[in-house]
Amino acid sequence: MKTIALTLFTCVVTCQAALAQPGKLDYTPVRINQVVNASYPPGAVAAGLKNGVVSIAISVDEKGQLTDQLVTAYSHPSFAEEALKALRKWTFEPARIRGVGKGSKTDLTFYFEARGVAVVSLDALSAVEFVHYNLASRSDAYSACTLSLLDRIPTPTRIISPLYTNGVPGSTRGAHVRVEFYIDPEGHVRMPSVDQETIVANEELAAAAITAVSQWQFEPPTSKGRPVLVLAHQDFEFKPAASQGRSGSGP
Repeated sequence: MKTIALTLFTCVVTCQAALAQPGKLDYTPVRINQVVNASYPPGAVAAGLKNGVVSIAISVDEKGQLTDQLVTAYSHPSFAEEALKALRKWTFEPARIRGVGKGSKTDLTFYFEARGVAVVSLDALSAVEFVHYNLASRSDAYSACTLSLLDRIPTPTRIISPLYTNGVPGSTRGAHVRVEFYIDPEGHVRMPSVDQETIVANEELAAAAITAVSQWQFEPPTSKGRPVLVLAHQDFEFKPAASQGRSGSGP
C-alpha cells in the first residue's frame, strides 16, 4: 500500500527562453557518513516486537548539511525515535551535478532486527514492505495518508508562481516539471523535490519550481477530521513567451 500523490491543479508558466536540453545524466546522489548505528529500542523486545521499520525523508543542502527530516512511516514510534537519534549524528556528502554540490531530498528506510543492527536503504518503503510490516492495521503504526482517506483535497491558502527571469539558450519547446512534496498536518509544504532527470535536463526551471512550491501554504489536510501528513505533487508547464504572445511568468 503506497502513499498516493495528488495533483492540485494545472499550472502553466511562460518564460523568455525555457531550458529543455536533455543530456548525459551526470548526477551523484547524497552519500551518508553513517558514524552512529541506530540501536534496537530497549522496550521493543519486551513488547514482543521482533522487527521494525521506519521511513524518513531528509533534505541535505549543497554543503552536505542536514536541513530537514520528516518521518513518513513507522511500524512503532520507538523505532522512529531511535532512527532520528542516529540520523541527527550523521554527516553527509551532498548530491552533485557535474561535480557541483546541490541541495536534494532523499528517502531513507531503516530496517530493525532484534538480532542485529539496523540496515539503512536509500529508498522509500515499498508497497510490499508496507504489507510485510502490517503498517495498515497496527494501531501503533503510522504512515503518510493516502488520497482516498482524505476528507477533501487540501485547499491552498498561499501560492507563489515560479519566477524565471534568466534567458537560457536552447530549445523553445518549453519543459514539464513535476514537483513532489508533502503537506504536513499544519498545512506547511515539506521536502519539495523533482526527479534526477529533470534536474539535469532543466536545472534552472526545476529550481524555480521548487523555490515557488516551498513557499506555498495549505489548509491542514484532514482524514476523519484529524490533521494528517499527505504526499502531493504539482505539475508546471513552462511555455516559451513567444508561443504565448507575451513574456513574464504566471499560473
